[in-house]
Amino acid sequence: MKTSLLTLLFACLTFISLAQKADVASLKQAELSRFKVMVAKDRAGLEAAFHKDLVYFHSSGVADNKESYVASIFSGKSNYQSIEPAELTTRVYGKTGINTGIVNIVTINAEGKEAPLKLRFTDVFVFEDGRWQMVSWQSTKLAN
Repeated sequence: MKTSLLTLLFACLTFISLAQKADVASLKQAELSRFKVMVAKDRAGLEAAFHKDLVYFHSSGVADNKESYVASIFSGKSNYQSIEPAELTTRVYGKTGINTGIVNIVTINAEGKEAPLKLRFTDVFVFEDGRWQMVSWQSTKLAN
């Protein structure tokens, strides 16, 4: 019994230490997880994914901070049905991570219809409090 508990404790500590590394693999996972929580409208996930100093520049030119962007997801103003990366390049410089790529997004517009978007983006993450947090997003619309 004692050995089983020690093995379980060691496995958990190993997982925690791996999850807390500021490396390319964990940054890529943070990005993909962020897409999932945006679609799922997961408030706790969104709060964890976004840094308190978030600046989010939409492809339309509209700017949001963390509070207004999270509110837009829950109000339906930003209503994501799917977010799929077509390209993703991930780079890490110490505690700063930069993702660039192309995403295919399906939103629901004001008329209740699906609206596909193809965006080229750059976003910046910082590694704080043991996790990657997105601090900046900038995107440009591409032809579908």
